[in-house]
Amino acid sequence: MTTPSGGDDAGFEVLQVKYAERVTQKSVVLHDYASYGQPDGDLHMEYNFWVMRRAGEVILLDTGYDVAARDWLGEIGVKPTPEGLALLGVDPLDVTMVITSHFHYDHIGYLRLFDNAQVVSGKSEYDYWFAKWQKDDLEGEFTIAEHLEPVKKAEEEGRLRLISEETEVRPGITVYPVGGHCPGELLTLVRSRSGLRVLAADAAHFYEQIENEWPFFAHTDLDEMRGALSFINELSRETGAVVVPGHDGRVRAKFPLMDGAAGEVVTVLG
Repeated sequence: MTTPSGGDDAGFEVLQVKYAERVTQKSVVLHDYASYGQPDGDLHMEYNFWVMRRAGEVILLDTGYDVAARDWLGEIGVKPTPEGLALLGVDPLDVTMVITSHFHYDHIGYLRLFDNAQVVSGKSEYDYWFAKWQKDDLEGEFTIAEHLEPVKKAEEEGRLRLISEETEVRPGITVYPVGGHCPGELLTLVRSRSGLRVLAADAAHFYEQIENEWPFFAHTDLDEMRGALSFINELSRETGAVVVPGHDGRVRAKFPLMDGAAGEVVTVLG
């Protein structure tokens, strides 16, 4: 297990940008929740993407999606991705890399905006979803052809980098294929200005999953998902990294909000 190098510069400014939200229940989103003998309760589920920037370079983890264009699970739009980026002074065409944690709609729905970026994805993720696409077997899935087309375009233009093992994709940023939620789910470890951060995305949606290693209800491999949760905690113990779950509204109470108007949706993770 390799800790990301520092490179020639200080750590990245790491920001979480909220674009949508909804309220759900523990019993709805946590696998086999009744077996834990715990009371049910609401979970404030936020939908985010992440911005990592340093010395003029801008890297994204995931992109969000156009909530107004398609209602998937009753998400309530807060700030569309283009507007969230504008608050940060980021032009999508200036983004140099987009890491896709996986290919679900809420993580790659705006990938089409980033035509100049290298796209970093799990090889298993690519193989799984492109095989389904080729067989016209996407019906009922959390992915549509429209969202996979920018991945294909990046491949045709030589901008797609497929990951099959622990890889430092940029000095200070390492990704780990962990699977579980999706076959090629990627975990991201980034050296921020104030220490290491594990950006869990959908490898761990909520703090309850990290604390108890409880799987999410949606998975392609339950054993892999359990293994991913264990790996997150092992990585945190070995590196001292703070784990940031991908959809937990409580993250915004644990980290400072960005100053000014951006604070409505932007949380400073490091």
